[in-house]
Amino acid sequence: MIFTPAPFFDYSPPKLTEGKIWYISYYVRDPASGKMKRFRIKVNRIQNKLQRRKLAKQIMSALENRLSLGWSPFLDSVAAKSSDRLSDALDAFLKAKRKEMELQSFRSYQSFLRIFSQWVEERKIHLVCSFTKAHAREYLDYIDEREGVSARTYNNYLSFQNALWEWLKEKGYAAENVFRDFKKKPKRLMQKKRRLFSPEELSALFSFLRQDNPEYLAAVVLCLCCFIRPKEIALLKCSDLNLDNQVVHIRPEIAKNDKESWRTIPDEALPILGRLELSRPEFYVFGKNRGKLRDFRPAANPCSEKKFADYWDTVVRPACKFGKDLQFYSLKDTGITNALEVGVPINQVQQQADHSSVAMTAIYVGHKAKASDELRRIHIEK
Repeated sequence: MIFTPAPFFDYSPPKLTEGKIWYISYYVRDPASGKMKRFRIKVNRIQNKLQRRKLAKQIMSALENRLSLGWSPFLDSVAAKSSDRLSDALDAFLKAKRKEMELQSFRSYQSFLRIFSQWVEERKIHLVCSFTKAHAREYLDYIDEREGVSARTYNNYLSFQNALWEWLKEKGYAAENVFRDFKKKPKRLMQKKRRLFSPEELSALFSFLRQDNPEYLAAVVLCLCCFIRPKEIALLKCSDLNLDNQVVHIRPEIAKNDKESWRTIPDEALPILGRLELSRPEFYVFGKNRGKLRDFRPAANPCSEKKFADYWDTVVRPACKFGKDLQFYSLKDTGITNALEVGVPINQVQQQADHSSVAMTAIYVGHKAKASDELRRIHIEK
């Protein structure tokens, strides 16, 4: 049986007192003494009285709802800033993280927070204390049902929310981390659903892009031959490509691991990259160009990793008749695997791929199932 507190017996509904000090007061029965105890929340910080009164009504409504469902300040500590606007708390979180995070990680946080902010705004959840575990479950279900969200991506959203609410708890905005008890999806669901390109598929891809989009073909080459990640490719500047010395400079502020590196440009890739217009060093190699899907020419603003994926799904995949298991990122997997297969030393492949260890690079050795001639000739009987 669910306990439902009785108004005026186990608690009194909150009310607003206006005067020199504006405050919301309510009473709750102390389970230890059996006596009613008064709690107050000051609402003086907003200068405009109409706005102050509006905020007070939102706080009282949220409190009344929580009290009627059995919540008690004796059972759950009250966070000092729990009556603050959720949007203000989220802004404070982002401001704090901007000072302590690397650019790439901060951009990911911005993306997660933008989606979350839109969701709470649509549901008119205005105060931190109004966001409950039920809302947390609803939000995770919303993320899980979004098209294209994998188990890995879902877990990333959950990790972000845990980081957010631990911060809100630490800073006095929330009494608890409402996402703490939700479990991540198991690793068996996180296996990458992509495969390597066959020689015929690569040939079809290059033939199509030579005619349809030479700039996008350059991005393909950087991923396939230089093993550069799509997000890093999107942030390359024209000054990062040195075709004379055949190297691409990965600046630390765009690198996944925040470390500077240089990637070798193979001879066969030079003619394709040589068609790019690189005369403006400060421009990004692949431009945003007002969101035009097919336009990847250099520009003052960079394109996004998503634009690479959207063009792949909308244009490349249908034209080349590729299945969903062939993705843009499959190019990097294919390039690494092919390099190892033709005998490029594993330490050189590790450096080109910007892997943290040879062990990580060695994973790609087994991507193509091929028996070892040496191991096949082992004698099992002496």
